[in-house]
Amino acid sequence: MSVESRCERRIQADGSVLLSGPNLRVRLAVLKPGFVLASAQGEVADAADGSVETAVLAELERELERAGTLTLFADLRQSPRVPAPSREKLAEWLRRHRARILPSHVLVQSQLMEMAMSILSMLVGHGLFEVYTQPSPFLTLIKKVAPKVTELPSLPER
Repeated sequence: MSVESRCERRIQADGSVLLSGPNLRVRLAVLKPGFVLASAQGEVADAADGSVETAVLAELERELERAGTLTLFADLRQSPRVPAPSREKLAEWLRRHRARILPSHVLVQSQLMEMAMSILSMLVGHGLFEVYTQPSPFLTLIKKVAPKVTELPSLPER
């Protein structure tokens, strides 16, 4: 069984993809080619959640291959922290694709997540993403790419 198959992958009515594990759920929506909005809830707490993380990176990689470049909007307000192994895995992926990842945007709610993003930025190089603590400016940037988006999506109930 592949690592990716340990997480549940469901296509939502709006075309977005929901990846779920016991403690981590991520909704990925392609706003337009090369622009992805990821909304996460929870964190990697076990191997099944690690498979969600691997599946998220695989989805992002598919979009990167399809579009040639990638701009990510990540709403991490419902994620309490990013464990060190997750930061390292993400940093490795970002370094591998650095030349094709355009400046991206991350929305956080906690100071702990803000610190995690600072550490990640140090690992992959500054300027790759900007961190926001308020939803309004984050949503304004999304609207520039996808004018029909009027609010940040929430994850469906389990």
